Amino acid sequence: MQVEYDTVIVGGGIAGLQTAIQLARCLRRVAVIDMPGGRSTIAKAYRNILGFSEGVSGDFLRHAGKEQAQKYGVILITDEVTKLSTNPRGLFSIGTKSGIHTLTSRTLVLATGMRDPFPAILGFSDCVGISIFLCPDCDGYETVDKATAIIGAGPHAVSMADELTYYTKRLTVINHAEVQVDTQTVSELSKRGIMYREEKVCALHHSAGQLQEIELSSGERLSVERAFLAFPGAHALTELLRGFSVQIHEKGHIQTNPRTKETDHPNIWAVGDINEHSQQVSIAMGDGTQAAIWIQKRLRDLEM
Repeated sequence: MQVEYDTVIVGGGIAGLQTAIQLARCLRRVAVIDMPGGRSTIAKAYRNILGFSEGVSGDFLRHAGKEQAQKYGVILITDEVTKLSTNPRGLFSIGTKSGIHTLTSRTLVLATGMRDPFPAILGFSDCVGISIFLCPDCDGYETVDKATAIIGAGPHAVSMADELTYYTKRLTVINHAEVQVDTQTVSELSKRGIMYREEKVCALHHSAGQLQEIELSSGERLSVERAFLAFPGAHALTELLRGFSVQIHEKGHIQTNPRTKETDHPNIWAVGDINEHSQQVSIAMGDGTQAAIWIQKRLRDLEM
């Protein structure tokens, strides 16, 4: 059976759920379609969010957001959206991988987030979000005066080290991807007291996710307390919008109206990490609320 919604949200992370909650409180019929995964599921302790000084996990926020959304009548669907199109009535048609769900909607929100190129290193999944991080803006504070490694790819790792010197001088750059770094850059790192290793990481030794040692392919073990990843290849999941008149930034993010979060295609909004801005939970929440307010205005106009 085909169900028509006021808004369908593709992606049930922080931004998508915040959008759904705000719209449902506007008495709108809302569905969220989501597949398990996403950046927030690996974040074990956001520590820069108002009211959570001891940290809060992405899983906690998502679980709480789902409960709150359902309280207001939001329909949550676990499935993968594989196709978006418009029908002769000007509504959006949403096709899913399972083929079970057939949805149409007057407005559409993309909250699909980003995918990161995580390395296959023993112990990584236990440490990420606890003592291994991705974003200096979010978690640079966690390295203050701590022995910290940057595991990455050549110039990307060197650039990350430059950012982290603000927080700690006890840095080691590990060129895990073995992308060439010129000898002058290596020499400059040494002059600044930054160690450099050009070899693969074999294993991360830790205690309950707290990093203790990094084992290199040579057998050398480095004593560290924190690490950051610095690999190229993270990309915004915007493939569903191919064929629609939306602007994609050169780095792959969607360009939206900064006031409304609407794309150039009428009645399609984009929120969260697929937008062109700092990738922060608090910003994702703001995106969701802001987009929902303007979606409500649009729906009211359509009803007049």
